[in-house]
Amino acid sequence: MLLTIKKIFERDKSSQIIIDNLSWGVLSDRTLLSLYPVPFEGEISPEAADELLALIEKQSREQLLKYLADSEHSSYQCREYLSRKHVHNSIIKRIVSDYLQRKYIDDSRFVRILITSLIERGKSKMHIVSKLREHKLPSELWEPVLSELYNPADSMEHLKEMVLKLRLQHSGLPENKVKEKVFASLMRKGFELDYIHTAWRDTSGK
Repeated sequence: MLLTIKKIFERDKSSQIIIDNLSWGVLSDRTLLSLYPVPFEGEISPEAADELLALIEKQSREQLLKYLADSEHSSYQCREYLSRKHVHNSIIKRIVSDYLQRKYIDDSRFVRILITSLIERGKSKMHIVSKLREHKLPSELWEPVLSELYNPADSMEHLKEMVLKLRLQHSGLPENKVKEKVFASLMRKGFELDYIHTAWRDTSGK
């Protein structure tokens, strides 16, 4: 088996592990130098290749645990995190599957935390749905939670507060320009036009 150890970036303290033209991940030079020179290219045994893959998986598991210790993350975020570290997809699948079983990663838990956080920050329903879809989460997982937690009346009250703040922010402009600025700002935030009209009318009487 042909092993190639090379730098992805010259000043990195880690090197990329390539076995038979497949990139499997990176390992710290400190770990590698006890086994091979850096850089390196040469034939190795299947047992030596397995040893390197085991080291990559061990390091990747530790890195993902630290990532999860910082805050809750979706399974999609975890896969993307390891992918950015150049870990081979087969190792990523194995680690993420294991961590899902152990509940270190829990998409149901993540969904509830994310929706609650976005509602508390006054985000529109459209914005919340967009964020959930960014995480490649199945709709059957988050739709019941969103229906449970999202209260249109509370959202309207928050929208009215936003309208008032924006009106104050643009108070030096003519009324038609103020309305234009307010509507444009809220539409960019994902609020539906009918909701904005209602909030505008209820706060301005027009």
